[in-house]
Amino acid sequence: PKCRPAPIVPQRACSSYRPGCTLCCCSAMFCAISNTTPEVPVVSSKSGHLFEKSLIEKALESSGGRCPVTGELLAASDLLPLKVGASVKPRPAAATSIPGMLSLFQNEWDALMLELYSTKQAHDSARQELGHALYQHDAACRVIARLIKERDDARRALTEAQPAAPAPAAAAAG
Repeated sequence: PKCRPAPIVPQRACSSYRPGCTLCCCSAMFCAISNTTPEVPVVSSKSGHLFEKSLIEKALESSGGRCPVTGELLAASDLLPLKVGASVKPRPAAATSIPGMLSLFQNEWDALMLELYSTKQAHDSARQELGHALYQHDAACRVIARLIKERDDARRALTEAQPAAPAPAAAAAG
């Protein structure tokens, strides 16, 4: 059977549905680029295709203003926003079975562990940098304290040496 043109109001999936079909009624509310339900849907006034706003803007930017589906020139002003009610996003196909859900959970777990690992590495690096900076600060404080002590000792020795030395005018007069 041939696919029917997509109606404005989505209906039940037609019997001729096949993955990647952009004409039949079952793909009427899916983005023509990602095949997912768009968060911010826009429709092309030239071709009638439905897109996720952020995806079509990136596609137009990277392709020099050409529609990724038809290849014809398309400007951002040719995209019309659709006003749709807030609806629950459908589950991805992988989340409809136990093995699919286990796979999703495993992928999420792997992503969390990778993020935790990178966070721990960043924490260890920051901790080493902080330890090094504190060591340098402590060493600088010790040098400053030693220099202040040497300065004070030099001043004290200078004040003690000045009264013991004869005044140059008194020595010349006597």
